[in-house]
Amino acid sequence: MSAPEPLVLQALQGHTQECEKWPGPRAVKIYVASVYNDFREERRQILELVGPELQSTYDDRYIEIEFVDMHYGTDGGDETNPALLRYHLEEIRCCNQTSKAGYFLCFIGGDASSYQPVLPFKIDVDRFEKLVKVDSSQAALVRACYKLHSDDSYHLEADDKWFSDLLEREEQRSRLATIQKAFNALVLNALADGANVADLLRSPVEIQCELALELLSNGKHPKGMIAIYRDISDLEPDDSKITTLAHSRLNKLHKKLEETLPEGHIIRLETTSADSSRTDGSDNEEKLSPFRDRVQTVVSSLVDDSLSTEPDQGKGRKKTVQEVFLEHITHLRICIEHNRLYKVTVKQIEDVAKSILNNAKENYDNRSRHPPILIYGPDASGKSTLLTHLYFKCEEFFPKPVLRIIRFSASTPRSAYNLELLRVMCQQISIILNIPEGYLPKDASFDPLYINNWFQSLLKRCEDMENEILLIFIDNVHRVNPLECDIVTGLSWLPMSLPRNVFLVCTSAVSLEQLQLTPAQKEKFKGQNCYYLLDAIEETPENNSYGDFIDGAFDNLEVVFGGKAFSKLAGYITCSEFGLTELELLELLMPTSNSEAVITLKDANFNFSSVCVAKYMMKTLISENVVSGRSTWRWRAAAASARARRRYVRVQSALRDAHSDLAALHFANFLNDTDDTDTSEAQEPGCVDDDDALLDSTPFHSGTRTAAAFTQRHVEESWLHLLLAGDFSKLKDLTVCNFDFLLAAVQTVTISYLRCILEHVRCYILDRDVELVYGAVRKASDILTRDPMQLGAQIIAWLRPAVARRGVLATLVTAAMAWCDGYDKPLLVPLNGWLQPPIASTVRVVSVGGSTPGAGARLLQLAPSGQHLVLAPSAGDPQLWHVMSNSKVHTFKGHSGRILCMCVTRESQYLLTGSEDTSVIVWDLHTLAIKTKILEHIAPVLCVAAIVNRSLVISGGEDSAVIVTSLVDGTLITKIDHHRGPVTAVKVILDGEILVTCSQDGTVCTWNVDNFTLLNTVSAGVPIHLMDVTEDNVFLITLQGENELHLRTFLTGTYLHPLKRHKAKVKCFCVGHDSARAAVGCADQRIYVYSLHSGQLLRTLAAAHDLAALAVADKDHFLLAAGGNRVTIYSFHTEDNLTNFRPTKQMKRRQTKSTTNITLLQAEQSELIPISCLEVSRDGQLAASGCARGLVRVWQLSTHRLQATLSGHMGHITCVTFSPNNLLVLSGSEDRTVVVWQLADNSPSLTYKGHQAALQSLVMMSDGRRAMSGDRTRNVHVWLVDSGIILHSTTGPNASIEVTLNMKYAVLSDGDTSVRIWALAEGDSGEDRRSVSHAERITCFVLTADSKFVVTGSMDMSLKVWQLDGGKLSQVLVGHSDIVTCVAVSITNKNQVVSGSWDCNLIVWDINTGSDLHLLSGHLGKVTCVKVTGDGSIAVSGAEDKTLIIWETKRGLALTSLALHVPLLGFQITSDCARIVVHLLDRGCLPIICLHNTPATYVKIPTYAAPTKNVDELRPLAPKRPMRRLLKKEVSLDTYTWQKKYGHLTSAAMMAQVDERLKRRFSVSASMEEISKIQEAKNKDLGSQVSLGPEEAAIAQSQHFDQLEALWNKISPPRRRSNKSLSKQSSLIERLDSSDEEHTPVEEQEHMVE
Repeated sequence: MSAPEPLVLQALQGHTQECEKWPGPRAVKIYVASVYNDFREERRQILELVGPELQSTYDDRYIEIEFVDMHYGTDGGDETNPALLRYHLEEIRCCNQTSKAGYFLCFIGGDASSYQPVLPFKIDVDRFEKLVKVDSSQAALVRACYKLHSDDSYHLEADDKWFSDLLEREEQRSRLATIQKAFNALVLNALADGANVADLLRSPVEIQCELALELLSNGKHPKGMIAIYRDISDLEPDDSKITTLAHSRLNKLHKKLEETLPEGHIIRLETTSADSSRTDGSDNEEKLSPFRDRVQTVVSSLVDDSLSTEPDQGKGRKKTVQEVFLEHITHLRICIEHNRLYKVTVKQIEDVAKSILNNAKENYDNRSRHPPILIYGPDASGKSTLLTHLYFKCEEFFPKPVLRIIRFSASTPRSAYNLELLRVMCQQISIILNIPEGYLPKDASFDPLYINNWFQSLLKRCEDMENEILLIFIDNVHRVNPLECDIVTGLSWLPMSLPRNVFLVCTSAVSLEQLQLTPAQKEKFKGQNCYYLLDAIEETPENNSYGDFIDGAFDNLEVVFGGKAFSKLAGYITCSEFGLTELELLELLMPTSNSEAVITLKDANFNFSSVCVAKYMMKTLISENVVSGRSTWRWRAAAASARARRRYVRVQSALRDAHSDLAALHFANFLNDTDDTDTSEAQEPGCVDDDDALLDSTPFHSGTRTAAAFTQRHVEESWLHLLLAGDFSKLKDLTVCNFDFLLAAVQTVTISYLRCILEHVRCYILDRDVELVYGAVRKASDILTRDPMQLGAQIIAWLRPAVARRGVLATLVTAAMAWCDGYDKPLLVPLNGWLQPPIASTVRVVSVGGSTPGAGARLLQLAPSGQHLVLAPSAGDPQLWHVMSNSKVHTFKGHSGRILCMCVTRESQYLLTGSEDTSVIVWDLHTLAIKTKILEHIAPVLCVAAIVNRSLVISGGEDSAVIVTSLVDGTLITKIDHHRGPVTAVKVILDGEILVTCSQDGTVCTWNVDNFTLLNTVSAGVPIHLMDVTEDNVFLITLQGENELHLRTFLTGTYLHPLKRHKAKVKCFCVGHDSARAAVGCADQRIYVYSLHSGQLLRTLAAAHDLAALAVADKDHFLLAAGGNRVTIYSFHTEDNLTNFRPTKQMKRRQTKSTTNITLLQAEQSELIPISCLEVSRDGQLAASGCARGLVRVWQLSTHRLQATLSGHMGHITCVTFSPNNLLVLSGSEDRTVVVWQLADNSPSLTYKGHQAALQSLVMMSDGRRAMSGDRTRNVHVWLVDSGIILHSTTGPNASIEVTLNMKYAVLSDGDTSVRIWALAEGDSGEDRRSVSHAERITCFVLTADSKFVVTGSMDMSLKVWQLDGGKLSQVLVGHSDIVTCVAVSITNKNQVVSGSWDCNLIVWDINTGSDLHLLSGHLGKVTCVKVTGDGSIAVSGAEDKTLIIWETKRGLALTSLALHVPLLGFQITSDCARIVVHLLDRGCLPIICLHNTPATYVKIPTYAAPTKNVDELRPLAPKRPMRRLLKKEVSLDTYTWQKKYGHLTSAAMMAQVDERLKRRFSVSASMEEISKIQEAKNKDLGSQVSLGPEEAAIAQSQHFDQLEALWNKISPPRRRSNKSLSKQSSLIERLDSSDEEHTPVEEQEHMVE
């Protein structure tokens, strides 16, 4: 096991000495220096062309490339401002410090007059005195700006005079200009006097270059500087003295650069004439392209150099170490930085620290177990300081080496969730304790419980390590997001007692009572040495994390940058979860559409320069951390973030906008083309067909996947912004239901992080698609932990059956298929579905209201968004709840009595409530305010409805009146006094054209809304309590009495049927949007779901609370039930309630179009009947399955379609088999018959009725004429397939039968300790049956392809190899440590045997030496079945852990695997393993799985000719007959030889016939030589099986041609089109052909002809 590198290991153990060498941010930041007026075009191209070009090159290495041009977006007025220059020089130092490669690029040359001087920062005393020796006004001005310092020089000290107000610059600029002028004059005077002051007139560019050169020699980058040089224009006679000085200085600088910089780093530009630089852009782009290329080359070579030194990411182990290392150093850096800035000054903190360390020491010395330490204090009370102090102090306290792990919760994505925080810590502990099993246990599962136990078990391991001490520090433990999923309270993983050498210190800003701990933990942690309280610290000026300091700083910054601009900047930083990089801030704050424009803070926009200034001005508030390789800005103190949130993003809309901007920033390249995708949704009905083709048949659409790459940044943060911005459709399209995103999450982070993301999203939105993806990921998370490459296959397997024709999930599944298709290594991909939709029937239970009496919910309505509910408690005001986060948003106050009815309008957001206080109130759900109040009733209001498009409110009450009022102002429009009893329900249908009312007087009336005339009355005769009409206006459902629900037609009132399977009192009911189902809630806490069409009960849902109200969400995705103080959400989608879903819909549709017509009803039902037996044809094109109801189904494997259903048996099918030429299927059944089916027309050609008991086994011999079958009374028959004549029979074991390929021997077994070898050639006589045996029961056996050996596996843990001829034992294979369950051999590789056992392993053996070549271990359950491909290169195994694994037998490696999630009984593979057909336990569906890119080649099983057409010849010969051999030696039987040697035996007529046949048949393409080759192979068997008489020989010859003809016709379909269909290896993209006939792969034709 390779140990991690020492540097990495040291950091992981918590040592910080080497922190300089840790990998820095993955960013290249290059400062661009030049004068403002020159090189404008070049600078623009570097920013707009070179930068993006480089960025796209390094995107996949996650490197950010940033060129900083301080002149961009400025007006040049501050070019020579010394204060600004300070910031810029600081920025150059910063570039040198943080950039990965290259930090400075300068443009030098051009016109010397544009190099204007800037005030120097310091001047030594004597030179300064020389300057100001004259007492002039100019000298006084200059003197005022400089102060003498202790280092004997004058320093410039008046920055705030000319750089304190960034908004209005004019005044400060003019002030600076006068001083600069005065200074220039003084210097020129002094020069004239011969003083050495020329260098005081340097321009900013020169100063920047000098700094860069200085950093070159002693900074991080010895080669990181690039100079771009243009010849300096010659001096003109009228040039000023300053220009002349600049000219000479520039020449010197140029020389110096040439001396110091490497060859390629100086780029020359040709001088341009003044006017040409003003020409149009395209000219310039061409002119400057060599310049761009050179810059690009230099920068890329620098980046490549730096990348080549970084450690290789590696796979598996290395990757884990790298991930944990990067995570830990992020926290360590925060810790070091924090410790550098804040020292412990407050007495209280010191005392706490001392007492903690002393207790720890004491516990360690006394070897006593102890609880963890919890420190609680409000924000800014010094918790983090205390923690970092302890971190560095503890080394001094303990004698032994200390291992330390520190986490600042929520500062990185991996520390934001319980599950991830714990997982990474567990892996880190495993690495530093060097646990031999590796950093991820073999059975690892990222399940909360599993990780909890893993953590506890690691702590136990620490106990055994004598000389290590482990300290774990977690800051702000209350910030960890527990997510709903955690079975127990969020922090229950905190152990209650720790071993003597493990210490755990946590801090929290939330008190112990409110932390998510279990009651036992709370009790335990209250102890004195365990729970420390810190008081808020005095607010001293030094403490810059307390409130007033922060507010003051914010006020200050608002003055400098302007409130609008600063609040924009602060808002973004506040909303970003893990901070923003400088580049991202610039993208948000700097408009780049017009490169010439001046960017001003007045418009709240920033440019490079202003962001740079902001960065240094906000130093105290902001910290820069490296998070996942990016240096990000975030608020340093919790208090700052809280205050910024209050100040800058207080309004909901501002918050959403900020999040949308951040999301748009991440998804910029994804969102460009959204417009065209939205339009396709609009044309729904028109384009159904092609859309179906999309999700249909093949898993492999090579739809071009124009996926923009998701980076780690997207996975970590972007989805959160979409979620918080409330943009749910984009959230689904781009992230949680986007395959590339899921893949990026699993690959860049882990599956457990993906689970956390989905959990987090589920806390906000109730959505079927999200539930399905979450269900699939959750169910597959264990397997993805071990094998992330299975993501595509798992998504297809779980979601393909559940998705609709179109929509976001269809796209997800298609993308998963396309990814699998593009994958270039072997991969198992499901072609059809066998799993139920991964959505639980109860999605969520939300507790609402307190436990106070009367708080229980009584009415329930869904708000139009589908994310909120309106609940009316049995007493009190209605409330608005957000479903998934379980939070109350608002209470509607306005009624004085109980709420009796509620209704939410679908079209616009109004809520109507009717109450006992006789009033109806209309609320606006947007503003949550009262819109109108209607006081027309004189008794309690029982029902209410609205017609929004006519602005009417309709309400019915106990005063038996229906009152119609205006929605706008509540005025009465009309009152209908028709009913003679309280009106119990009103319903508006047909878009508000018709109103239906019902009453306790037993009538349902229908009214025309235009003039409120009565249209129709249905009389029930008994009081009606509730009524509903289905959405398609077909059914009317009424509740009469306590529990009688009656169904009538709505239009005519005809009585249909009652819904009567429930016995208890009905509390509520509602009708599905599909108008086909009704859900009825009863007093027995059950919900009954009925089909309206048939009145049958479809399913019953149990609720754990009383039921008071039901509601169905849009599209019938969910059913919500309220009652007591809970709301339960059930999945209510039609597909979820089938016991097993039906064959995919497209299949039915296709069949109605196509010619094969199967009775669909049978197909439908047999989907639900378990499959009993399974067989794949020899050519790998078809599979046949028999099921318990007497049906045989034939599947086409290339298209995974059902080809035919054969029904003819009366009893269960027990066995099926194909004939060698794949033209027949034989099926045996419990009705004691075997049926021979012709596949050409799916008709039975023969029913064999020779057996007297149910059939048990059936096998077809390789001549295609004889079949062998065994029944349950131990009778075995051999019979002819075409006539049903019995050739011979015997009694013997027959639970499994195999016949050798040369048809000489049959091997029979009953699963006891012996198997019997029956020599078929010798018939029924006695000596033919030898049996071979093991000490214990034989579990499996297999015949080798050369018909020489049988290999048996037994419960005695061994395998034995027996010779068939004579039954001698030739080899014993010992090596398994449990029962051997399965064994397999290949066709061509004669030496290899593969066996599987209950010890969870497989072994590859050499049959000759008996040695084990490879041990294949990978299954977590007992191996139950194994198959090997024809060429022996690949073995496939299935085990009780419900997975299939594909192994490469040569090297003994697992290539790929697939979790099936359901128990499997066995499987069959095609000869090259391109398809695997799985037999599941008790399931009626047949998973067909494709091994994409299978390494195996197709091997044809040799076929054997039947000797003659005469029945007697197939019977064994009388034993003692002498064998006259006609053919002494093996000769070729081509026509020529035949005529030469045996011509005299054959009549001329016969010869002519043979000749004729040959010409006729094989003229197509096979030449005679090829036929004779086939013949040679057969010859051996012809010669040895039967002694040929001359006539028989002739007949054999012609019959052989008959067979060849049959073969030939089979494999050479009529050539109707040139399209060669699916060739076996090349591609898995299916060609949808117009005809339904099946082709045989071209390669196979060649095999057959050879």
